[in-house]
Amino acid sequence: MTGFAIFLGIILILLTPLILIGALLVLLRRKFRATQHEDRAKRIAIVLAGIAVIASPYLTFKAYELHFVLARVPSPLHVAWIEYRLEDSFGGIGMPGDNETGFVVYRLTEGTAEWARSKGSRLGEALPGGRTSWHATPVDETGSRNRWHHYDSEAERHRHPVTIREYLDTYGFSIPVETGRDDEANRAIREAGSFYSYGRGGSVTIVDPARGKVYFAYAG
Repeated sequence: MTGFAIFLGIILILLTPLILIGALLVLLRRKFRATQHEDRAKRIAIVLAGIAVIASPYLTFKAYELHFVLARVPSPLHVAWIEYRLEDSFGGIGMPGDNETGFVVYRLTEGTAEWARSKGSRLGEALPGGRTSWHATPVDETGSRNRWHHYDSEAERHRHPVTIREYLDTYGFSIPVETGRDDEANRAIREAGSFYSYGRGGSVTIVDPARGKVYFAYAG
């Protein structure tokens, strides 16, 4: 009985927005019919309201998606805009167990970029998780838990520098990152001055104070 009640609750949650949208559209239709043909301004306003109601689920989803994408940037850093974003899911529809790969470049606000630069070598201590989570670049590409040269043997690991593209190809599900979009991220992970942290879902976040950017890459 409990399982059935939960199922009904989920169905109700999913149907409630559709019922509300339907009711609003019926109300707007009645208002439209009640207006005079000469009252064009009011009719146009009603039509626009109807379009907004129909588009509301999509707009709500996109707003949630944007919030989710921005939440990847560690506080107290703030994003001015997203310079580049490419994410894809393989073998499914984005559900748990699917192979997902993504790369995002965030431009920080000037204020938080300057704050990050002012911290210098102590920036890792000021970010969530502190030194236990954040490590100074260059990235550590050695050891048995190396995440950057996953296809190379121990002897071959240092024959080429680490790259974001190789990280994204961890499980063989690469994405076509636009040429040049990962150049700055590659320099950030190879040179001193930035900080990186591994997260859930095979992700790595790189804070690049010098360029005022944050790079987020994942392969999981």
